[in-house]
Amino acid sequence: MKKYIIIAIAALAASVACSKVEIVDLQKEISFEVVNSVQTKAFTGSVYSNGDFGTYAWFNDTTEFMVNEKVGKAGSVWKTVDHTFYWPKTGSVSFISYSPFAGTSNTAGTTPVVKADSLLYNGVTAGTTDLMYADRATCSNNVNEVLDSLGRGSDSGFSGVPTIFRHALAKLSFKVMANFIEWTDTTTTPASVTKWEITLNSFKIKGFNTTGDLKLALNTDKKTWHNADSTAVGSKKYNVWTNLSGATAAQELVDAPIVLDTTAVDLAAATGYVLPQVLADGVQTVDINAHIKTTLANGKIIEEDFIKTININKISTLKAWQMNENIVYTIKFKPTASALNPGDAHDDDPEDVIIKFDPAVAEWTPVAAAATIQL
Repeated sequence: MKKYIIIAIAALAASVACSKVEIVDLQKEISFEVVNSVQTKAFTGSVYSNGDFGTYAWFNDTTEFMVNEKVGKAGSVWKTVDHTFYWPKTGSVSFISYSPFAGTSNTAGTTPVVKADSLLYNGVTAGTTDLMYADRATCSNNVNEVLDSLGRGSDSGFSGVPTIFRHALAKLSFKVMANFIEWTDTTTTPASVTKWEITLNSFKIKGFNTTGDLKLALNTDKKTWHNADSTAVGSKKYNVWTNLSGATAAQELVDAPIVLDTTAVDLAAATGYVLPQVLADGVQTVDINAHIKTTLANGKIIEEDFIKTININKISTLKAWQMNENIVYTIKFKPTASALNPGDAHDDDPEDVIIKFDPAVAEWTPVAAAATIQL
């Protein structure tokens, strides 16, 4: 037996020496693939462009793997900047990412506070920074395989850790236009034409809550998030921040007077992003200063100013500015009070408020006059 064993070993050694076969323990470096809106395998999302982001990771859902590691773009690849990580041989790694990166790699951050199943933003003041958080991704060594909550895999269509970002704040902008700038009444002979010139001199928004908290928790699918403290108004819940405080000063959105037409034009952008919040009377408002010049059908001209503070919750059906919403208000200015009942057949014309008359004759007042003539 010993003789045969020696021969077998010698033959194996000769084989290895001759063919120079090497058994290499391949280990793949972890990289990321990022978008900032919901996408399918066909990739319908937007490419992420918000700079370095932070990520946390857990091995098999329990053991810390990455703690607030900075992820940046190296050439065409997104990877951790300060430390290099490789996929483990077995098991999976779960990732929670946020943007933009804050703090120091390998040191737990404070904005947001990230745990294996939650994201907490505390005392954040909205400004020019787009705060984002990604869906939780659980991946194996084959990064194309993203595991569901039961550990089953499916082809994700990604070549790196699927990192799908959503916006934690809301974005706000305004467009303005005139509903009409002239109206013809065909019931007169000849037809009567009235014209309006509406000049918007100032449009100031103010009173938005600027500081608040957000608590996100994983849904039962262990991938997407829900707002644990969403606010209820009546029977509907709104995906807004809580513990609101602070308020914006007035922001002027008109750079120079604008003569309105029936085509919507953009006002100057509001500052940065707004904190998602429920709209309430007397809180979020707009100050409007406009001038109306009316050329009457008889050629005479009247001019008047329109100066008013309006609750923003009254100018549309929106009850709240919610997370991940890009809110665009298109505000129509009506030069005369058209429509006694908004939404009726004359909502976009002044037909029902043309000056009309309702003539009547007062009854004679009876007077009995007794008189005497002396002859």
